Amino acid sequence: KMQKRKELKKCIKCLDDLSKEVSKRKAYKQLIKYMEQLQELQNEVEKRQGPKDGRYPVEESLKLPRPIKSAEYTIRFADLDNCGRELLEDALNARCNAYVPYSKFKVGAAFRTKCGRVFTGCNIENVALTPGCCAERTALVKGISEGFKCYNAGAVVAYHQSGFTTPCGVCRQFINEFARTDIPIYVGQAPEVSTKLPAFSDDDEVLVTSIYHLLPHSFTVF
Repeated sequence: KMQKRKELKKCIKCLDDLSKEVSKRKAYKQLIKYMEQLQELQNEVEKRQGPKDGRYPVEESLKLPRPIKSAEYTIRFADLDNCGRELLEDALNARCNAYVPYSKFKVGAAFRTKCGRVFTGCNIENVALTPGCCAERTALVKGISEGFKCYNAGAVVAYHQSGFTTPCGVCRQFINEFARTDIPIYVGQAPEVSTKLPAFSDDDEVLVTSIYHLLPHSFTVF
């Protein structure tokens, strides 16, 4: 009997310990739940009060569009998709025809239509400055004048010792006009020395950006 009483006391003690442990865990879970609710209330209060400096994140504005942007990255020329390589090569070839007697800064561009046709262009300068035309607009104007008003990819090539040359502000707005959604823009650095047969090497770095990255808040009346 004594042995059984000892075993019974031991079991009772184990049950008490387990009961206390369960109570602690329940209390901890309840505490976590209360803390989460408190944090939600605090966030709601802060949201209603607004930021102390009066500035709100752009993402919260209903007056600014939030289009889906393509990825932006750099990559080796050899690792590009066929579309990117072809457009860059076409732009590089078009650059050879650039008319730049004043700046000596040659630029080539190429844009692919929705149906797959490619139009190329180079920059064309003029002694009066303002009549000149950038390579990007030259390429697009050629295509638009033939009835192609929707494009799904473009490429720009120029040589600048500091790195990539992206489209100017006017060209960004112009490109955006004829892109129904975000389109990739491949930007390559042309070889420094012009040759009769210019070409990229496999290890040349290419910037893959997009028109929405280049012009995040474009002008529109629609």
